[in-house]
Amino acid sequence: MNLITCKLCGRLFSSARGKICIACLEEVDGMYPKVREYLRDHSQESFNLERISEDMNFDIRYVQALVELGYLDRALPGETPDEEEKKRKQLLLNELQASLNSSPMGRGDKTAGKMYGQQRYGTDRKSNS
Repeated sequence: MNLITCKLCGRLFSSARGKICIACLEEVDGMYPKVREYLRDHSQESFNLERISEDMNFDIRYVQALVELGYLDRALPGETPDEEEKKRKQLLLNELQASLNSSPMGRGDKTAGKMYGQQRYGTDRKSNS
């Protein structure tokens, strides 16, 4: 069992559950509805971690943990979520295409499309019937 230090409170705990101890994770889980409601009520404004932590009197480390755990999304200036999703999909498509091109089937080998037995023994062999 590996013991690590919680990145929020500094307590030792088993690393099987991530980088945040159970107590801090429960606290972050309790903060999420409050932060979500605050952001929903002030939807026309732009925020950063410092402003949210100051306005709500939360420790900035816990607000950062909400982002790192995926509870809150960080949108970059000038990008809508649709643009971000399109970029992710395009990157994934490019990686898949590169992977397919580097495979033997993608390079157009002579044995491409043949099964293992056909590659090894050929299809021109006649049986002894």
